[in-house]
Amino acid sequence: MNGDGLTTALECVGRGWAVVPGARWVDDAYVDPVTGFERDSLALCPPHKGTSDPEVVRRWWSSADNGVTRSVLVVVGPALSAVAIEPDRARTLVEWETFRSASTPVVLLPLPVAGLSLEFAVFLLASSEALDDEVVLPPDATVPLPPAVVEGYEARWLVSPAECDAPMFGPDLARLLSETSGHR
Repeated sequence: MNGDGLTTALECVGRGWAVVPGARWVDDAYVDPVTGFERDSLALCPPHKGTSDPEVVRRWWSSADNGVTRSVLVVVGPALSAVAIEPDRARTLVEWETFRSASTPVVLLPLPVAGLSLEFAVFLLASSEALDDEVVLPPDATVPLPPAVVEGYEARWLVSPAECDAPMFGPDLARLLSETSGHR
């Protein structure tokens, strides 16, 4: 998949996910790419202001004079869940034939753990049912998608939305995790 944030955002909207505009990481600060002003965090608006309207998403992606566009954040809520898994285990999982026949989008990005930002593979799912609560992101969390930059780290796809028909359900991922647990 290309690194075009607007394409990614519109693919997510096409799957019924809400999209929230985000800032870019520039010179050690979050910056609104349209105004150029520094922001306190990646999210420029709260999750409840996300949209699934493609025309609104296109307006949010207007380019600044230097051609920089907004990053994309997907809202994790009633219609979408996210599960964080150790990257090496995720890479093994996505190579399995069973996963490839019914894949789900997976993004690699840093998440805070004990005061550090560690890389995780975040699986975007239709539900978190049957999964260990320790790995499930909280409801209404936002997941930065490529080309978002978090703490100086560019999020990248392990499995892009373009490679998937629809998000996988939690019980399906739980079964795959169980099947692959001894094959890391």
